[in-house]
Amino acid sequence: MFTRWFATLLFLLVPMAVQAQPRVARVGVLIPEQDRPQSQSIKGLKERLKTLGFEERKHIIYEIRDAKGDRAGLEPAAKELVAKKTDVIFTTGTRATRVAKAATRDLPIVFIHPGDPIRLGLAKSLEGSGANLTGVGAFASQTTEKRLAILKEILPGLRQIHIFFDSNDPFARENFEIAKAAAAKLRLEVVDHGVKSSDELKASVGQLEYAMNEAMFHMPDDLIESEADFIFDTVRKKKLPTMFNEDFWAIRGAMAAYGPNYYEMGRQAARLVEAILKGRKAETLPIQRASKFDLTLNYRTANFIGVNLSKEMLKKADRVIR
Repeated sequence: MFTRWFATLLFLLVPMAVQAQPRVARVGVLIPEQDRPQSQSIKGLKERLKTLGFEERKHIIYEIRDAKGDRAGLEPAAKELVAKKTDVIFTTGTRATRVAKAATRDLPIVFIHPGDPIRLGLAKSLEGSGANLTGVGAFASQTTEKRLAILKEILPGLRQIHIFFDSNDPFARENFEIAKAAAAKLRLEVVDHGVKSSDELKASVGQLEYAMNEAMFHMPDDLIESEADFIFDTVRKKKLPTMFNEDFWAIRGAMAAYGPNYYEMGRQAARLVEAILKGRKAETLPIQRASKFDLTLNYRTANFIGVNLSKEMLKKADRVIR
C-alpha cells in the first residue's frame, strides 16, 4: 500500500519539478567582425549578466553571429536570429544595428554604438527610441574637441590637421564639419581631404609630406578605416602624428587614440538586456551614454616619428603601448 502511494506521489511531483525549471533566456549577438574593439562589449555584457544572475548555459544562451568583416553577411545573420526568435538581439555598431532593425519590428534590440544613435536615425530621442530598440551610445562627435585638445597637448606647436573622409557618405561629411568647427575653437587650420574611393584615398595619403606642427586627425569613417594599415604605414614613414577615436587603432599603429571603453559599454548594455528579459519594453528604456573613455598612446609610433611623449602625458594615459 505504502509503495503504491509513494509511486503515485512521485508520479505527480516529477512533472511539477520539470515545470519548476527556470526558462533559459536566448540572446542573439550580431557583430560585424570579432576582432574589432566593439566586440569587447560582448565580454562586458556576459560578465555583467552573470553577476546579475544569468549564468551562461544555465540561465542564458548566446547565439553569436559574426559577419567576419563581410558587410553582406550581416543581413542573413540577422534574419537567422529573428527566425530563432531570440528574446533580445544585441548589436555592435551602426551597420549591424540598422540591419537588425530592418529585420524585425518585434524582437527587442540592444545596441552599443560609437557615435550618436539619434543623429544617425536609430532612435528618436534619449528618453525613448520610439521603436523596438535601446542601447548605449558613445556620441563620438561630442568628444571631438576633447580629442583635439589632447592632440594639441601632445603637440604644443600643432597648427594644422589633415582630415580624410568619404565625401560620398553624408555622415562622414557631417563628421568632417563637426571636426572643422571644433578645430576652429582651438585655432587649428583644417586641410580637407574628401575622397570617393580607396584608390583616391591612397593617392591622397601618398601625397602628404612631412611638415612641422601638422598631424592627421580621424573621425569615424568606414572607407578610411578600411585602409587603416596602409595609412599607418604611409604616415609613419612621413613622420606624421595621428589621432584616432578607438584604442584599437592605436594598437594597430596610430600615435594616439581617445574613445569609449567598449567593455564598460557592454556592462552598461547588460542592465538593459536584464530589464527586457524581466518584461520591460525596449522602447521604454532610455538610451544611455557611454560612462568611460580611454586614452591610449603608442609609444613605439611616437618614438619612431620623433614625438616626445612627456611623463605627464604618459601618466594621463589609460594604456601605453611600448
